Amino acid sequence: NYPALIRGDQHGYSDALLGIFDAIAPAAAAALGALDDGDVARYDAIFRPTVALSRQIFKAPTRFYKTGVVFLAYLNGHQEHFSMVGGQQSARSLVHLAEIFRLADAACLLCDPAVAAERMRRVLALSGLA
Repeated sequence: NYPALIRGDQHGYSDALLGIFDAIAPAAAAALGALDDGDVARYDAIFRPTVALSRQIFKAPTRFYKTGVVFLAYLNGHQEHFSMVGGQQSARSLVHLAEIFRLADAACLLCDPAVAAERMRRVLALSGLA
C-alpha cells in the first residue's frame, strides 16, 4: 500500500518510507516526478506494477528481503556478481528469484533487458537449469 502512503492526503501529509526504494528507484523517481507535477493518474500507473514486485521481495521470511534487492542490482549491472556475505544469496529459492525477474520486467525496472536476461541465464545455469 506504499503508493497511497506516499501520495498523502488532501492536506499533503505523506508517510514516505520504504526499504523498497533502492530496488524500484527509477520507477519511484518517475512516479514522484509525476506526483510533483500533480499527475496522480500517472503516479499511480507508474507505481502500480511495482507493488507486486515489492510483495515478492518482502515475502516471508521478510528478513531475507535484501537477497531480492541485491539480485535486482546484479540483474541491472550494478554489480558483477550475485554473491552476498554469509551466502545470503541462497536465502531465497530459484523460483522466488525467477518471479522477481519476471515482476521487475513487468514493472519496466530492468535497465537493459538483454543484459538482465543473460544474467538470469547465468543464475539458472549455476543451478543446472540453463
